[in-house]
Amino acid sequence: MQKGNLESSSFLVLFVGISLLLFFVFAPFFAVLTLATVSAVLLHAPYEKLTRLFGGWKSLAAIVTVGLMLVFVIVPLFFLGVQIFHEAQGLYASIYGNGPQYIHFIQNAIENPVQRLFPEFTFNVQAYLENILVAISNNLGLFAYQTLFITFETFLMLLTLFFFLRDGRGLLSSFTRISPLGKEMTSNILGNMYKTIGSVMKGTLLVVIIRWVCISIGFFLFGIPNAVLWGSIGGIVGAIPGLGTPFAFIPAVVYLYLQGNIFATVGLAAFGIATIILVDNILSPYFFGKGLAIAPIFVLFSILGGIVFFGPLGFIIGPLVLSVFLSVVRTSGLVERES
Repeated sequence: MQKGNLESSSFLVLFVGISLLLFFVFAPFFAVLTLATVSAVLLHAPYEKLTRLFGGWKSLAAIVTVGLMLVFVIVPLFFLGVQIFHEAQGLYASIYGNGPQYIHFIQNAIENPVQRLFPEFTFNVQAYLENILVAISNNLGLFAYQTLFITFETFLMLLTLFFFLRDGRGLLSSFTRISPLGKEMTSNILGNMYKTIGSVMKGTLLVVIIRWVCISIGFFLFGIPNAVLWGSIGGIVGAIPGLGTPFAFIPAVVYLYLQGNIFATVGLAAFGIATIILVDNILSPYFFGKGLAIAPIFVLFSILGGIVFFGPLGFIIGPLVLSVFLSVVRTSGLVERES
């Protein structure tokens, strides 16, 4: 009996030790594996259609799927990043060259009403922006290194995505067989995870992308300087449920009004209202209603919490953790009803 207990304890220690070592081995590639997993879930349906189109040739279907993601997602994101970087550099140069007019308009719009009550109040927008942009400029070397590192991780992510698409069913079957939870419960959890991840990620990513595109187009059409840069910032601000999209448009509308451009002011305001109706009142309920009932505020906290713990990648990891939690909760409810 004691020998059996000793063997069990030794096996448990060995299992925990090997698991910890395996965690540290895979930890540097956590972001790569996470992005590849999410991408595999989102691209599974197109991959299956391509597999049938190519007569069951999985490798070719996976290659084409990865190529489509590279062409329609990775490359546009690269050029978008370059454009934002150039606009930030232009803004940096403009600030040091007496500052752009719209900064002075915004500063006066904030200072004048407050100074009526507090005459000593000052709000130097230019100084704050200078500090931010100087910090960015001082870290350009680190930015170049990060660019090379991100390029390498992107290659690894695409390679991992290829194997996840081609061998995904086999990997899941192997995991189901060795899972200590049993085959049936593991299958239920994985099935719910697939549905929930797809719903949460589509509801998060697609809505954010559509909102950003609408804001950037509106800024460009009605003459907001550095439209891509400010549109990207507005897209981030717009992620706040119920409040974000209006807050993204209000400063731009105020800027146009202070410039005296009434036509552009009315046009951008109307465009903003249309965007709010489309994104917040139509698309968000549609995406989140497909297979998942969850308040957008919880998605917001999952995004913010993910960013706090995991950095910029937390924008994806946070909702992913939420989706896994919801899938486990849904599976536990099924198990309780069956028992």
